[in-house]
Amino acid sequence: MARTRTSRISGWDLVEAHSNPVPSNLPGALADLGVTVIRTTTGVEADEHLVRCPQHEQRTGKRDRRPSCWVNDETGAFICFSCGYSGPFVELVADALGVDRVQAARWVLRTGTRRVREDRPTRAVEPQPALTEAVLALYVPPPAEALADRRLTAAACADYGVLWDAAHRRWIIPIRCVSGRLMGWQEKGRHVFRNRPTGVKKSQTLFGAHLLDGGPAALVESPLDAVLIRSLGIPVTAVSSYGAFVSDAQMRIIKRNSSGLIVALDNDIAGIKGRDDVYTRWRPRGIPMLFFNYGSAAGKDPGDMRDTDVRRAMETAHLPSRKR
Repeated sequence: MARTRTSRISGWDLVEAHSNPVPSNLPGALADLGVTVIRTTTGVEADEHLVRCPQHEQRTGKRDRRPSCWVNDETGAFICFSCGYSGPFVELVADALGVDRVQAARWVLRTGTRRVREDRPTRAVEPQPALTEAVLALYVPPPAEALADRRLTAAACADYGVLWDAAHRRWIIPIRCVSGRLMGWQEKGRHVFRNRPTGVKKSQTLFGAHLLDGGPAALVESPLDAVLIRSLGIPVTAVSSYGAFVSDAQMRIIKRNSSGLIVALDNDIAGIKGRDDVYTRWRPRGIPMLFFNYGSAAGKDPGDMRDTDVRRAMETAHLPSRKR
């Protein structure tokens, strides 16, 4: 495809490009921005590129040592599952270059785009067959050494349906709708984190939603942190939002199925922002809410904390400061 020349960009082109221009060679564009593709995963609808989050250090104060930022090759949309940085590709360009969106759109247009105009013929997309429990048949209950490494119990893993990929030494974390139907799963291992299938709508459900019984609930980011809380025998039902962003659909599930909520999102910039957003939006809607008390404990999430500190943080959960 011929590159778009700057002199040929009209005002209407910029209006259209402002929505979401995507480079025809997205990995090449990322390289030009100083963002290296670590790995590319082939999905059903589009490839996804794993990169080090370009804004992670600025947002958290720490380097992105365990990359979990993915860029969709087709749409250009990106998300860092660690710090919550996300948006359309043009925003990544604007942040990387320190320019506004119009200048970022011009930059993308100069690289050569595939989505400035939707002039490709419309192609019918065949519906994907529903997943069945058979897709999990290759996986087994987690072995003793994996459980010990994460301080989890076999019973808690069974309650949440967590399995183990023995061939690749990875955790298999199911993603189910509220009714229990299998939507997909996550693979989590050393330097590996991916969703199956690509694009599964995790924001429409909660990990552990099937365990909510009308009693108190705790909301964490990582599914394995929810399993840890159950493993410790803490008398709340822990659920996971699969990240720092908590959707309205997820909060409605909690409101319908619990008597109150302890918000235990990660103790970092993204988690604190997510926590405060949940409280601001949903406390006025009638959900009794407390904050997990990290206090001076080391660790940014329950999985990084000592068992005694997790129990203490839950027992001393508190209302937001009056300074808010």
